[in-house]
Amino acid sequence: MSKGDTSVQPNFSAGNHEPFEPLGNGLFRVQDTCTAYLVVRGKSAIAIDLGSGKWLKSLDRLGVQRLDWVILTHTHRDQCAGVYHLDRNTTRLAVPISEQHLVEDVESFWRRRRVYHNYNQVADFFSLPRNCPVDCALLDYEFFRWEDLELEVLPAPGHTPGSISLMGTVADKRVAFTGDLITFPDHVPQIHNLQYGYTDALGAEWTSHSLRLLLSRKPAVFYPSHGPVIEEPTASVATLRKKIDALSREMYYSAKLDLDTRFHRTSPHLLQSATNNCTWYVLHSDDGHALLIDVGYPMDGSARFMRFGYLERFFPDQLEALERDHGIRHIDAILVTHYHDDHIAGIPYLQSRKNTPVWCLDRIAPILSEPSRFNLPCKLPWPIRVDRTFADRECFEWRGVELQMHNLPGQTDLHGGISFQMDGCHYLAMGDSAHFGEDKLRHGHVIFANRVTGSNHLAVAKRMLEISPDVLLHGHHRRTVRTGDRFEGRSDTRVTHEDLLEFETSSQRLADILDSMVVDEPDRRCRADWVRLEPYRTFVQEDKPAPIDLIVENLSEKPIELSLQMVPPSGIAVDPENVSCRLAVGQTHRSTHQVVVQRTLSASPAILCVDITLDGQPLGWLAECQLWQQGVPT
Repeated sequence: MSKGDTSVQPNFSAGNHEPFEPLGNGLFRVQDTCTAYLVVRGKSAIAIDLGSGKWLKSLDRLGVQRLDWVILTHTHRDQCAGVYHLDRNTTRLAVPISEQHLVEDVESFWRRRRVYHNYNQVADFFSLPRNCPVDCALLDYEFFRWEDLELEVLPAPGHTPGSISLMGTVADKRVAFTGDLITFPDHVPQIHNLQYGYTDALGAEWTSHSLRLLLSRKPAVFYPSHGPVIEEPTASVATLRKKIDALSREMYYSAKLDLDTRFHRTSPHLLQSATNNCTWYVLHSDDGHALLIDVGYPMDGSARFMRFGYLERFFPDQLEALERDHGIRHIDAILVTHYHDDHIAGIPYLQSRKNTPVWCLDRIAPILSEPSRFNLPCKLPWPIRVDRTFADRECFEWRGVELQMHNLPGQTDLHGGISFQMDGCHYLAMGDSAHFGEDKLRHGHVIFANRVTGSNHLAVAKRMLEISPDVLLHGHHRRTVRTGDRFEGRSDTRVTHEDLLEFETSSQRLADILDSMVVDEPDRRCRADWVRLEPYRTFVQEDKPAPIDLIVENLSEKPIELSLQMVPPSGIAVDPENVSCRLAVGQTHRSTHQVVVQRTLSASPAILCVDITLDGQPLGWLAECQLWQQGVPT
């Protein structure tokens, strides 16, 4: 055993040993397979982590008659195997939302967890063996409140991708319950948990970011899940971060232990984020107000969580830098170019913490507000409140600046752009609807699942020629600019009329190639969802009708005749079951069907399909939706 290894815990199952160590003001430490913490108020208590739970039968020694909550910092078995022994009539369970599926639906996880051809090194083989109901899924940055206790839920990826820490005030002292993020004095409980992907050290990198976020909340003490209390967190974190840096170098992994919070100044009143992920923009006034155009991940590594089946985690360093470094005290609104997660990752944080309004094109609002209705790539899983929508070409004013919204259906059909005049320059913020390649303005990336056809980029080309901007504000394209003695990656690009014509040529070339690939109807053959069911995911209950919309778009160049038949799984009835319609060119059919679950489903989700006949030709079961009766959708 190496120096500082505290993974071996004393055995407290012996009859007379007192498991509860008082820490003051009703806070107790409980040694088990992990260190749990108990907060007692009168005859009630809550626990932070649980271990085996063998100590639960001793709660009466503290006068506790009721354990109201168990909160888990993460879901490894040493933290929470005792959940199966809880009295669920009196005790509720709260888990990080990023690991909810590893508790409530862990049996599904075990069915799909890859063993062969496995390059996923996340330590989720240490998960629970069978399902356990969850009463509360904890969102990052929300507050858990009980009695006089208020705990802020902070993202703490590191030991696991979905870990949280809990920060609050106990006995007039700022404390952090840190789970397995760090152990005394400046160590980690295990090394192998710091590797998420084959050969990487991503868990180590995120441990550094998580510890830095904790320190920004100015805690006086850390309460870890293994080892003694850490009374000097600042010194402990500084030493551990140096070790992480050294480990990353020896593993040939280029870790970035500090997030890039710089902003490049595009003009006196326009900033762009320096992050290597999505570039987002800040229009600001002289009196400290700002209007954001998108707000994305703080670094490239943020989006890697999805590779391993976990939700992304957002860190607010860049937003905090706007006030600290640029004097921006109030964000008036966020303008959204499109719904992809790398462009909107910071919105839930801003809405929960600052109640920041979101403005967007009217076509984009539904997918932000109800993401479960759509089967489209790169969505966030939770709804975003949209406070104001704009029609195509609608103009509006913000603090003396004239702006105009545009429909720019490039990388995705549901995509907007914003043009505005500022500091003597005409800008067009266009998200991902155009890119530069080989120093030429080209159509953006083509992702057909975003409802993209050959006509999409042609529509963007036509609008750009009409707007005739001086500068394009891209979401991802970067050019290298020398500033003093260093080089910067910049996303603002001056364009000429010839550049815009080059974009039109590129877009026409794409459309022509797509047209040449098929015998007929290239737009329909680009899009799998020309017939679809919404909501794509629906939770259903026995004998309670749930509405499902059947939507068909005619993307052909002639009228079409359709016969559509619902194909429900066993135990489900659909009314009406059949629909026939004739659609003119460009016309859309929408009909609502009531889905009724007649008995408990044998599988969740159950898949409802649509059998389609087009102009007398059977095409098969082209569309589907998911009906959930239990489980946790991912």
